[in-house]
Amino acid sequence: MSKIARNDNEDAVDRRSRILDGARAAFMRYGFERSSMADIAAGAGVSRTALYHYFPGKEDVLQAVVDELHARHLNAATEALERSETLASALAALIDAKFGRTLDLVTASPHGVELVDAGHRLTGPTIRDADGSFHALIVKALEHHGRTEDANAVADTLIAAARGLMRSGDSYVSKEKFDDRVHRIIAWTCK
Repeated sequence: MSKIARNDNEDAVDRRSRILDGARAAFMRYGFERSSMADIAAGAGVSRTALYHYFPGKEDVLQAVVDELHARHLNAATEALERSETLASALAALIDAKFGRTLDLVTASPHGVELVDAGHRLTGPTIRDADGSFHALIVKALEHHGRTEDANAVADTLIAAARGLMRSGDSYVSKEKFDDRVHRIIAWTCK
């Protein structure tokens, strides 16, 4: 690859990254529905024409943001699994990498619930794929620590529980309350 082509490719990756940063900031500030392509372009420091070159619409931008978010969560979960020494530490790190980080994002914005809802509505297949990969990591942790019996069912139950532990009624709980709840369910699971 020539130096010019490599620089053009790096510029494109950098511009796309700036666009996603601008989109995240706009979505967190205004919510998905009220954010406009102009808000995203302004936050990224690019023209709307440049933005449309990368993404045909706001839904496509959200898809890319969600894809990147899930990739980060799965990378963090994989690294946490590799570093863990006990089943309890593996499960705690895995759940925090996926659900704890999501809770941090949701509670960081007054539009967090709307963003989660928009993400689920518009990026369902991406979320299902990421959930499947995350499920496989929990199964791997269970099996690695000798808990092979019903590993799939236990992983499924832990994931469902973690989702439920994030909320209390219609609102999300604090990260501290979530961590306390997770600690209790992991202690029960690891008996």
